[in-house]
Amino acid sequence: MEGHSITKVVLLACGSFNPITNMHMRMFELARDHLEDTGQYKVVRGIISPVGDAYKKKGLIEACHRLEMTRLATESSDWVMVDSWESLQPEWVETAKVVRHHYEELLAAEQNIDDVDTIKYAKKRRIEENYHKHRGISASLRKIATKLNLKKTIERQGDQFIIKTTSTFRNYTVTFKVGQEFNEFTKGLDNRHLKSLVRWEGNKLICEQTGEKKNRGWTHWIEDDKLHLELFCEGQVCKQVYKNVSKTREEE
Repeated sequence: MEGHSITKVVLLACGSFNPITNMHMRMFELARDHLEDTGQYKVVRGIISPVGDAYKKKGLIEACHRLEMTRLATESSDWVMVDSWESLQPEWVETAKVVRHHYEELLAAEQNIDDVDTIKYAKKRRIEENYHKHRGISASLRKIATKLNLKKTIERQGDQFIIKTTSTFRNYTVTFKVGQEFNEFTKGLDNRHLKSLVRWEGNKLICEQTGEKKNRGWTHWIEDDKLHLELFCEGQVCKQVYKNVSKTREEE
């Protein structure tokens, strides 16, 4: 039909996905088929948006796990993807606000990218997620990590050290004696079993970790009244700096 225009559509599903099921995926297929059968619409993308932990639904498991399950469920799809924005919000977000967020994201993408092929864009994003997963940490977990406010406590009990890293998302504790190799399981991080050895080098506490990943470990030291941390693995380095909270409170 001459002059007949096709409206592009993005399908968005919000919910707990606790867990995601086959019918969740099936509803995308049914909705797409119904819309495209009218001849008026072209579905270009499907988005799954799990709610955050602040939803407080009884029996709701942590968002990171629900994100990972939905990511795995959509792994073979070339048009349905998972978005973590809603799940990363500290407060519960109304569905209307989630819709507005994605609408603005799509507008921005169209303005910044000429002739965007949304299917290829989704595939590219999936390739990037698989790349990060191969390196040991999923893309969803990486996004969550960038928004965390971490607190670190280092205790010394005789010749034993206890390092605790806490946040609203996840806690991690490692206990060791300097110069003695120990078995470590990075539970909740990248979930790997390692052989770790911590030693002093000047004023720096250095840990070398042996396992699946090469040249892995971390370095802790104090400088300018701040605690510095460098995490390294296979040539990649992550740097973190912690303020002395106890001293800040004393000054106040």
